[in-house]
Order: sequence, then C-alpha cells, then structure tokens
Amino acid sequence: MSKHQITTDRTTIVNTLTKLSPGAMVDIQLSANKLQRIKAKLVGYQEGAYFAFSLPQHIYAQQQDHMFEGKSCVIRMIVEGDAGLCVAFKTKLITINKKPQIMLFVEYPEQIEFIQLRHKSRINTHLPVVISEQQAASVSAEQASSNMLEGVVLDLSEGGCRIELAAPSQSLSMVFVQIILRFPLNPEKPIVLNGTIKSQQQTSDKLRVGIQFDANKQLKAVFNKLNMFNHPSLAA
Repeated sequence: MSKHQITTDRTTIVNTLTKLSPGAMVDIQLSANKLQRIKAKLVGYQEGAYFAFSLPQHIYAQQQDHMFEGKSCVIRMIVEGDAGLCVAFKTKLITINKKPQIMLFVEYPEQIEFIQLRHKSRINTHLPVVISEQQAASVSAEQASSNMLEGVVLDLSEGGCRIELAAPSQSLSMVFVQIILRFPLNPEKPIVLNGTIKSQQQTSDKLRVGIQFDANKQLKAVFNKLNMFNHPSLAA
C-alpha cells in the first residue's frame, strides 16, 4: 500500500471505516482554515447513510453559527489496526440533535483519503504484556513493581505495538515506558523493550495505548529467530 491514497471504491471505503470503534476521537473542520478544528467523539454510523458524533456543549456554543444543515465539513480520524491509517473525507451536515446531548449527523462519504502512518506492517496478536514506567536506577524493585500494569498486545511490529489494558480510572500519565513481552514459542525468556506512548483511547472498561519502540537492533533478529510472524498462535 502506498503512503497516500484517495479512493471512491465502495468496498475499500466500507472495509476501512468499519475498523472504527465508538468512542474514537475525531477532528471536524468547519471552514477552509485547516487550523480551525473541533474535537468530537464517534458515537456510531450506518453504512451508506450517516456518521454520528457527540460534541461538548461548550464547543457547540462557540461554533453553532458555523453548524447548519447542508454545511460542508471535513472529518479526520485515526483508524487503528494492522496498517494504522489517518483517514479524511469531505461530507455535509445532515442535522443536529440538541437533547439529551449535542449530536452531529453527517453524510456517509463517497470518497475517502487516507495516509498510512506506520512504516512497518503489523500483525494481530493476543500476547500477554506487562507495562511500567521507565525507572531511574535509584528506584527500588518494590516501587517499580507497584506501577506495573498487565494487559494484552493487540497488534505488533518491529517499530511499535498497541496494548489493551483494563481501564484505569484515568489515562496514563507515564510517557516513557518499559514493556515485557512473552512469546508462545519461548515464554520463559521474555523480551524487555523501552518505548514511548504515542496515543491513548479510553472506552468504558478498556484503555488502548499505542507505543513506539526505542531503536533496538536486536528486535528484528529476535522476531526472525522466534518465527513469530508465521506462528499460528498469533493469528487474529
């Protein structure tokens, strides 16, 4: 897949947009000025008909003069998955519901534009993982272990991964993290990696975290040695 594509193919559009999950944050551009964008949350969609987004009351109060039926706008969002895409499409506002919350309904797109974000392709996994904040040498083992969170790796590449955790009470404050991975072929020898949190997506009971690994010359060799990319236990 090339880095940047525009398509009107209905199958490609549907397959791309069905990877979106309710709760995903989106940018809505209501004017020609690309810097003037508002944040909204995806509520749902009906294939071929509409997308629905919820909007905070104070944002609507600031922007309501620019929101009316037939208003053109541009939607931008991140589609997670094995490729990792930034998707954008032009659409029109269908209607606005004001109760019990502000809801924007826009037309389902006939054309989308997308950019591949990742240089490395990813595979779907369900690997156990432990994540913790990178610690200074002076931090005791007891202090370090108290900050550890357990989860599963949803997808993985040589350059990064996406992890799902049981949702904490709020988003993680840590940025630089240590990750401990255990592979089915060699569970007694975990791989320890350092990385940086690049994204967080909170749902009602889960937190999904996107992590970019620090440069690691041994990582590719380890993957090849374990033959993990072709191992059936890693199939989605």
